[in-house]
Amino acid sequence: MSDLVRVALVGAGRIARVHAEAYRSVARGRLTACTDPVAEASQALAADYGLTVALDLESILADPDVDAVLIASPNALHADQTVAAIEAGKHVFCQKPISLTLADADRVLAAAAASDRVIQFGFMLRFTPPIPDLAARVHGGELGRIITSRASVFGWEPTGDWFYDPAQGGGVILDTLVHFGDLVLWLFGPAERVSAVGGAYVLDTAKRMGSPDNATVTVTHASGAVSDMYVTWTGGHGNFDFQVYGTDGSTEMDLVHNQVSRVFRKPGAGDPDATSGWSYPDLVWTYGYRGEQQHFVDRVLGLEDAPIASSPAEARAALELMLAAQRSLDERRVVELGR
Repeated sequence: MSDLVRVALVGAGRIARVHAEAYRSVARGRLTACTDPVAEASQALAADYGLTVALDLESILADPDVDAVLIASPNALHADQTVAAIEAGKHVFCQKPISLTLADADRVLAAAAASDRVIQFGFMLRFTPPIPDLAARVHGGELGRIITSRASVFGWEPTGDWFYDPAQGGGVILDTLVHFGDLVLWLFGPAERVSAVGGAYVLDTAKRMGSPDNATVTVTHASGAVSDMYVTWTGGHGNFDFQVYGTDGSTEMDLVHNQVSRVFRKPGAGDPDATSGWSYPDLVWTYGYRGEQQHFVDRVLGLEDAPIASSPAEARAALELMLAAQRSLDERRVVELGR
């Protein structure tokens, strides 16, 4: 392989554009092609980012000039597309979740175990400041034994009906809270039991499909730590706040209101369409997505041998936790992991 990783995008929706934007700042990696069943979407994406439009996934996998694929398709397609890409000898970056069933996740793990390709999953919070610093403090014991954590996770109202469908997107727990499912397992270790409450409070499509648009999930870890997480699609904004409390200290972050930098722009200055007043450049979009893609490219090139990205096994564990949370909500009971 050369010193440039050539990546093809599978999917041309909102999240594909987020990754395409991130690649503008990724060294040693370049998007070269994209494909989507909606021809207009792939053509628009290609025009905006200088890509070639491929007919379908099969043509991308058969292309010797494609080193890696970035899977940004609906959740139900992740497992089949990941396995196909691995079997075609491509490196794979796949958006979360790994799949919507444990059986499909196990197929991905088996394919990954039989391959020497880099397989990485899209849990960008691991790369979003100040999460890496928090992880170092927790794993280094600076906060002592972790007692509890609390999080509020704000996602945007979905752009398509498939997000709500339990068989296609999985709903707000499997699609959005899975980010924090991965995070609390990474920070605090395996889960023993989970309970969840919630429902379709606001969004008509959620009500029609019997899929929650808000939920609160409580996880008890094997360590004794408790993670309490609220997730919503109806807050009207994105991002999260997160507090962690230990026997020797605590830490908290609020990426809704308090990013690393603040910008003030006078009304009427420069671009008349730009927002005036105070704004807070978003760390997740600026650093998280770019960071995970840079990490992926460097792993493919052999420049990074200590991956912090979610492995296939960790992605499966996050899925298992979220499936248990959804089952707890549906069955109105505490669910024991592994049972």
